[in-house]
Amino acid sequence: MKKLFVLVVLLLVSACGVKPTGVVPAGPAPTLRNPGSGGRGTDVILYFVLDGRVAPVSRSTGSSVDVETALSMLLAGPTAGEASDGYVSALPARSGPIVLAPGPPAAISLPFALKPISSSGINQLVCTAFAALATQSSYAVDGTIALAGTDVQLPYQTCQAF
Repeated sequence: MKKLFVLVVLLLVSACGVKPTGVVPAGPAPTLRNPGSGGRGTDVILYFVLDGRVAPVSRSTGSSVDVETALSMLLAGPTAGEASDGYVSALPARSGPIVLAPGPPAAISLPFALKPISSSGINQLVCTAFAALATQSSYAVDGTIALAGTDVQLPYQTCQAF
């Protein structure tokens, strides 16, 4: 009985002193492709802000969507259903031509100024572009995207969604 008690005490003492660590960010989440559609799905992933963090929203489109169309959908803002679920946009509603230059890195030209947009808004653009590029097997995605607005070209960006 004494040996059992000593063993239990040793087990309890050996577990003490281990300090928990925080979550270590490792970049964007992996993207899955539907092998039956050659990598092209009928859903588009848009990134909106939920509880102060950029989060994905899936919308059914009925057909594949290119990067320009995905970003146009993003700039139109969340649907009424998405808004009722708490999703908001850090981007002002905009329209105009969005131009994609294949990479790597891919470069996206936007028809508005980028300086006034918050980091959450920039992240919405970048993460949505990554998700759209991942569904198009003709584009190489190397982990960064260049964004250019009417006022500035930003340094290469990565998706920071958690």
